Amino acid sequence: MKIADKLLGVFGCSRSFDELLGFAVANIAHEMAADSCSIFLFDPSTRSLQLRASSGQPAGHATAALAAAEGLAGTALTQMLPETKDHDSGSVLAVPMALRGQPIGAIVVQTTQRGPYTAEQIQVLFEVASQMVGIVENARVFKTLAGGKDLEKKPGGPEGRGERHDGEQVLHGVAASPGIAIGRAVLRRAYAKQPAQQPSGPHDDAAERVRVRDAFEKTRNDVARIRDAAARDLGEEHALIFTSHLVMLGDPALHERIEEVVASGLAAPAAIDAALGEFADRLRTVGDPYLQDRVEDIDDLHSRLADHLVLDGRGGSLGTQIVVSPHVAPSLVMETKAQGAHGIVAELGGTTSHGVLLARSLGIPAVTGVDDIVRRIDPGDVVVVDGSAGIVVVRPTPETLARFEKRAQDVERLRTEFAKYRHVPARTADGVDVSILSNVAFGADLALAKENGAEGVGLYRTEFPFIVRGGFPTRDEQVRIYRKAYDAFPQGPINFRILDLAGDKFVSTRGAAAARGAFHGYRSIRVLFDYPHVLRDQVQAFALAAGRRPLRILVPMVSSVDELLRVKQMTLEAIEQVVEPGARGTLQFGAMIELAAAVEITADLAAHVDFFSIGTNDLIQYTLVIDREDPRMTSVNDAYHPAILRIIRRVISAAHHAHKPVTVCGEMAARADLALALVALGADALSVAAPEIPGLKRSLARASIGPLAEQIDRVLACPDGLALQAALREAVTARAEDTA
Repeated sequence: MKIADKLLGVFGCSRSFDELLGFAVANIAHEMAADSCSIFLFDPSTRSLQLRASSGQPAGHATAALAAAEGLAGTALTQMLPETKDHDSGSVLAVPMALRGQPIGAIVVQTTQRGPYTAEQIQVLFEVASQMVGIVENARVFKTLAGGKDLEKKPGGPEGRGERHDGEQVLHGVAASPGIAIGRAVLRRAYAKQPAQQPSGPHDDAAERVRVRDAFEKTRNDVARIRDAAARDLGEEHALIFTSHLVMLGDPALHERIEEVVASGLAAPAAIDAALGEFADRLRTVGDPYLQDRVEDIDDLHSRLADHLVLDGRGGSLGTQIVVSPHVAPSLVMETKAQGAHGIVAELGGTTSHGVLLARSLGIPAVTGVDDIVRRIDPGDVVVVDGSAGIVVVRPTPETLARFEKRAQDVERLRTEFAKYRHVPARTADGVDVSILSNVAFGADLALAKENGAEGVGLYRTEFPFIVRGGFPTRDEQVRIYRKAYDAFPQGPINFRILDLAGDKFVSTRGAAAARGAFHGYRSIRVLFDYPHVLRDQVQAFALAAGRRPLRILVPMVSSVDELLRVKQMTLEAIEQVVEPGARGTLQFGAMIELAAAVEITADLAAHVDFFSIGTNDLIQYTLVIDREDPRMTSVNDAYHPAILRIIRRVISAAHHAHKPVTVCGEMAARADLALALVALGADALSVAAPEIPGLKRSLARASIGPLAEQIDRVLACPDGLALQAALREAVTARAEDTA
């Protein structure tokens, strides 16, 4: 049931928020076959629930039934769990609506049916509640924005925009995702560069309002097309991230505010600049971090609307173009892939930020950390992106363009050569077999992993379906998502990582949320300890997806034996509660080694797990105290720090002493020289992004591990990263020449 989709149609029809809630309760009552449905919203000023909408006739005496429903709703919201109660004349079910641990409200349905609600009915209402959170929060955003009327933004483009820099510019950034891309620039999440000039003739309010409505309609169509393309190419769960944009575009408060500005004498482009600029500024000053984060949505819509008003839609489609943006958001990457854009350039983002990992997984060349790129470029400029070298060329000369076009052809030829190794077993020149697995984040990764010859899934990052929703996916939705992994790899290992909520993985849910800073301790399993129903639903979904096939569960961010045992116990209890037949396959637990504490107790952990996985992205971050999202604090050379390889050697040694296999995951495992070093250190398997697999197999086939293993002590003895990198590459090159 997709109540949110139904609401989108009426949201853009000048409905008030109360009308919207009325529409919602009527539809929920119909879908749930209930006699009545009520929505209670939490008032933070009085710390109480208020009835905001009701449909149908409550069972029994109306006043008494309503009081009972309100009490039940309050209990559900306090506990963040569903509550049911039988009355003389029927049954009542209440489920909470909450966001980042903060109460939003509750939905209550009542029927004349006696007896408890089924698990399926409760799950359906939970799904509806998670969808309603997004609707309510969009209304909350605009209610916040409607608090002030003074528009201090002056007509014109964004303040501080730089002047055009004519001629070729060669800019340097972070090599985020390999490959060469050439195309014309299109801005996203950045305002159009041309100032929104006032017309020189008489101001016609009616004509400007028509321009505004036309821009909104075209933008709405753009976003709807992106959503549909994402659903088709990447999976339904990844299209949900664009629903919020559609809801915001349809909010009557936004239209009213822009019309007020038009009536004050501004033309359509300047009015949208002024209104949305003020909205963004106001949200930045609100104390609620969630509302502050909605600035990104407003900036994105601002850019799209300005494109239609100022550029006449010339930059609307991303097809065959280079996307330029302040940072690489996952939604932007999905849009880039869905519309066929060639590459991405961003001002922010490191080599292992969330969006960058997604871009690399999808094979989209990207360079991040390019200072001031949004100000240096105009829509339509020709741009070259060298994601392997971290170079961006703006307005290249014909000679430069020809040089990069030849390099792109060389890269394509090399990719064709790599393709020969897709379905060849990974084996070194001296006959050492290496298990190559794939990192997976969503459905599209599975087909790519299989196509590139992965033996299985070494790390299934389960966060994406949670990130793209306003609420958690239901257990049944998770089952459908996870089952695709077994369809793709019926024989290969599949390592599901328990939900890892981190500072770079912001999630809006009915309760759980991690601390925002990268080094805050409240993340991952520590969050799930406070929200056991989230862990229960996910673990049960794992078990139902696996059926009678082997189930391997990875526990992230382990820092103590007690934490590991607690998660294991919660997991076993959750699986025991599964009543559906067939969910009783072999269960194996793995621990991720990402923290210094886990490194020190690897031998102790080995007594309680069946396998280990070294998560090198977080291991590097926490060991070297860097921020994966900040290009100033991350480098492609971090993985060569001698401490990292020495730590990995210690972990592998302790695990093998206990006869437990070790997989190394992360971007480190995808680099040819480091991958060879990991195998020389004894890693049992490497798990990398699917596009990296053929090239990695080729590198292994051209090198001998035995002689490299003999030199590995000398390599690891190097005092710094540069020396280690040089020594490693010298050793690898020497071995390759010996076997040529």
